[in-house]
Amino acid sequence: MSEWAKLLRNYKILTLIAVLAVSLASISFNGLSYGIDFNGGTQFQIELKNSFSSDAQRTQIIAIISQRLDATGLQDITVSSWGDKYIIAQVAQTNPETIARIEELLKRQGRFEATLDGNVLFTGSDFIQIFQDASKGYGVADSGNGLFEWTLPFLLKNAAAKNFTEKTFHQCTIIGYDPSAGRQFDCKKTYFFIDRPAGSIIAMPSEQFSLDSQLLLQGNVLLDIPQSTKMNELVENAQIEVIKLDQNFSEQDKNNLMVLFASKKEAVIPSNLDQNLRNELTQIGFELREIDVSPSEPWIWHALGARQVISLTPSVTNLEPFVESPKDAVVYSELVIRGSASSQEEAFRNLENLAILLQSGSLPIPVKDISKESISPTLGEEFLFTMLFVGIIVTIVVSLVIFIRYKEIKITIPIIITILSETIIVLGFAAFAKWNLDLASLTGLIAAIGTGVGDQIVITDELSKGVQAIESANLVNRVKRAFFIVMASASTSIAALLPILVFGFGLGKLTGFAITTIAGVLVGVLITRPAFGEMARVIFTRK
Repeated sequence: MSEWAKLLRNYKILTLIAVLAVSLASISFNGLSYGIDFNGGTQFQIELKNSFSSDAQRTQIIAIISQRLDATGLQDITVSSWGDKYIIAQVAQTNPETIARIEELLKRQGRFEATLDGNVLFTGSDFIQIFQDASKGYGVADSGNGLFEWTLPFLLKNAAAKNFTEKTFHQCTIIGYDPSAGRQFDCKKTYFFIDRPAGSIIAMPSEQFSLDSQLLLQGNVLLDIPQSTKMNELVENAQIEVIKLDQNFSEQDKNNLMVLFASKKEAVIPSNLDQNLRNELTQIGFELREIDVSPSEPWIWHALGARQVISLTPSVTNLEPFVESPKDAVVYSELVIRGSASSQEEAFRNLENLAILLQSGSLPIPVKDISKESISPTLGEEFLFTMLFVGIIVTIVVSLVIFIRYKEIKITIPIIITILSETIIVLGFAAFAKWNLDLASLTGLIAAIGTGVGDQIVITDELSKGVQAIESANLVNRVKRAFFIVMASASTSIAALLPILVFGFGLGKLTGFAITTIAGVLVGVLITRPAFGEMARVIFTRK
């Protein structure tokens, strides 16, 4: 069997061929996504309720919004401030559904709170980690009754976990005994809120209050409202003043509202509130914020920012097994948030949105308003063809330089094959990761060709030094020496970029640069360079 036939059976060559096939399939099925420069996008103008208190707060808000929009740094987003209370965010997206989801994420301040009897158990700032790991329970499962349940596990800080344990200790009451199941308990409920309107009042018609009370008692699986949820418990846990308004608005009602206005400047109202009642509120000075009304959903649930009601369990309250003293209680730091949706897609969307909000943290200033507009592509398809043409020219020039250097077409061809293979594999990774390629990415791809060629020249030069040796073992040793140099260079590059991934996850394009550079380096040292080394070894062995 000839050396070339053996080469085609070499596992390094087979690995390159397999990865190339997967990359081409990824590009074919997923397609390549392009950034704002080429495809355009959408610009969001975010108006905050208050001005930035400092440059540090401005930087913090920009970082939070950047992470909400693009935690990996691969989606070509730009976030900046304008004036003293505006944030400008540009995203490479024009799909209406995606834009609506992004707008919903941007509107939320993201302040998470869990309460019991009106006391805060823990907040989003108490989270150490969101477990996005199926072994911890993260994911979506078919409940079998037409609904899909999602689960989000998380880890609390020690102080928050102790506070949770102390406040929930023995918060279940024994109500009976069942011979088959043991003791029966009635446990208190915890309420989860996101963006609870702490600085506002709730102003709603009496009719809406009565309707919402009935809807809460009926429960709503899709909103994660259990049956028998009581209005007074919900309001108590929210710790928000709820005012019932009637058409016969009295002077006493006005005086009561004026007292509240001294500390609460905003009134959250239903979108169908009577105009006369709106006028009464605005005359007092309240700033009105509307929440849409749905006849089948309790309006106050949305107005209060409620997300979930979860009953405590005897084990969590340290009753099963029984613990007598709070100081001996088992501290629970790993907890979960659960929810339901009518479809698997919606369940994943709800799960991902909540994870993004909790991971990015809450905005120190609430969002007042968001406007958006389309962005036209500045470069367009013609520039893509220009970049492709430049890439081809670069490849030809590199080929000529290598041919002039070694005067061997058999050496030049493997180098060109390796260059093209590496480019295809990186683009396949980009298609799989849905990485939006912008001008900087494509320019970096062309620059990466030069880096790859440099490593291949190191390998070729090492082999050429041993070309007069008869023993093939000498060539093998020189390949090993060349790869030591290549691996040392790659290790240095990865070591320099790892701190960005470890400590700077969520820093937008900086993180994306680190991810893609490390991916390119790994593709080279693990796949394309070993394959090229085998091809070069066969060529020099034959010589």
